[in-house]
Amino acid sequence: MSASGFVVSPAVRRGAWIAAAVGLGGLAVGMALESTRALASLLTNGFFFLCLGLGGAVFLALMYVANAGWFTVFKRIPEAFASYVPVGAASLLLLLPGVSSLYLWARPGVMEKDHLLHAKAAFLNVPSFAVRMVVMLGLWSAFAWVLRRNSLRQDQERNAEGTRRNVKVSALFLCLFGLTFCLAAFDWLMSLEPHWFSTIFGLYNIAGLLSSSVCALTMAAILLKRSGAMPAINTSHLHDLGKLMFGFATLWAYLWFSQFLLIWYANLPEETVYYVARMHGGWTVPFYANLAINWALPFLLLLPRSAKRSEAHLLRVASLLLVGRWLDLYLMVAPSNMPENASVGLYEAAGFLGLAGLFVVSVTRAVQSVPLVPEGDPYLMESLHHHT
Repeated sequence: MSASGFVVSPAVRRGAWIAAAVGLGGLAVGMALESTRALASLLTNGFFFLCLGLGGAVFLALMYVANAGWFTVFKRIPEAFASYVPVGAASLLLLLPGVSSLYLWARPGVMEKDHLLHAKAAFLNVPSFAVRMVVMLGLWSAFAWVLRRNSLRQDQERNAEGTRRNVKVSALFLCLFGLTFCLAAFDWLMSLEPHWFSTIFGLYNIAGLLSSSVCALTMAAILLKRSGAMPAINTSHLHDLGKLMFGFATLWAYLWFSQFLLIWYANLPEETVYYVARMHGGWTVPFYANLAINWALPFLLLLPRSAKRSEAHLLRVASLLLVGRWLDLYLMVAPSNMPENASVGLYEAAGFLGLAGLFVVSVTRAVQSVPLVPEGDPYLMESLHHHT
């Protein structure tokens, strides 16, 4: 029996381990046969699942600094997501040995031949790239661990001190997160095309993280409610999660359009090259599908109040938005090294399967290992009687 009294089906955990082994094994084969494409898959999928885990920590931090209590009955879910951050960090560190295959600026002799890249050499070099990656991943892992530890300790203390500690930790974390995550987006994604730049790119990826992580949290909450593990989750909790899904999807669309409009209007070759590569050839359909899946369809599907209170409807829309987030990341990563190839093949599937398996294993283990009802949280009664 687990600490929570809730046991994930052995078939689910066994399937997750098999998926992780098969997927990561496929990626390992890809590293030997087609390293650039396998590394691109590792970056896309590693970043996708790291954002889900990190999004759990960010969700907790936002709730703490906002003095929110409505989420308390299911706060073990974002805490479980946050437990994946160290695992996700380790998966991205696997990119470092192959950095020269994935990033143009890291290849020998490129900096000396390219005046623009030579001017960026103080920032774009392998040692500083590696140091920044290790520091940022370590920082996020530490904050995710502290937030979860303080919350679990509160169950023994049975007072508000754990909440007060987490409010302070969250305020610091959110400040550092905003800076470091933007830097990570510049480093790991934007520098794939080192001649291109966008000052809004970091905020755009923060919006993507918020949208996708709230979708994953909503799906987990509904599945745990249906399993009987979290019966206290009611339609008002789901309604608020649906509103966050709607709001973050719209924020993503606003930043997408802001970036696109400014570049389209200015029409500067050094900026338009990014969109030219993605709006033509084999990338045309994914480019426009990205906007439809990440905003147009969810916006229409989540407009009615009843839609945000329906478990089945929220599961469908959340699944759609998660597909959209993966497509968005794929469009950021793949065209830089595969300009003519927009197909999703075995390496992309292997990367997704392997890291999805690791994510499920980490989250289910975290959910099983602790009491699902945070009885020491002073906002528990407020959350149990939450109605909108």
